[in-house]
Amino acid sequence: MRVSRQDAKTPRRAPRQEGETIPSWGLAWRLGVLAALLSCAGAGGGGGHDVVPESRDVRVMDAGAAAGQHYDYIAKRPLAVVALAEARGVDPLVARAAIDRLADALDTCATGEGRKGTLADGAARVVAQIGPDGTIAGTSLRVDPGAGVAENAVVCLVAPLRMLTFPAVDGGARGIAIEALWGRIIPQR
Repeated sequence: MRVSRQDAKTPRRAPRQEGETIPSWGLAWRLGVLAALLSCAGAGGGGGHDVVPESRDVRVMDAGAAAGQHYDYIAKRPLAVVALAEARGVDPLVARAAIDRLADALDTCATGEGRKGTLADGAARVVAQIGPDGTIAGTSLRVDPGAGVAENAVVCLVAPLRMLTFPAVDGGARGIAIEALWGRIIPQR
């Protein structure tokens, strides 16, 4: 092993004995320097203003309260919120019952996915066309980006929606548009 000249000239300190502590003035001095550095770092460079990243605010109302300006009905569950954005050619009471069923199914599914460790917090919008026989004829799905969100939306929201049946009618275009949130992103009261 090579030793430099500087190392050879520097006296070596004997190893600390068991129970020997660092002098308290050394620790206090180090903490003081650290505090001074942190306060200087916080004081400069900000220009006197905070930078807040862009965010998306979500407002959720109680299911029993009057619906908001943009929703005809809102059903809230512990891990799910389903809102009826629009219902065409569907009785309002039937549409509300369908939203309640979807909210129950989404909450149950989100709970199960959470237990399996596959729940991804997310949001989706589904537009469903209702056929003359009362079955769901087609769906259009838009989901938030993120790993697992689309899978959760299909399994927990679209599948229960496609199993719904509505009263049969003779004619006319019918459909519903819903928006849903699930997972831990549901605001608590």
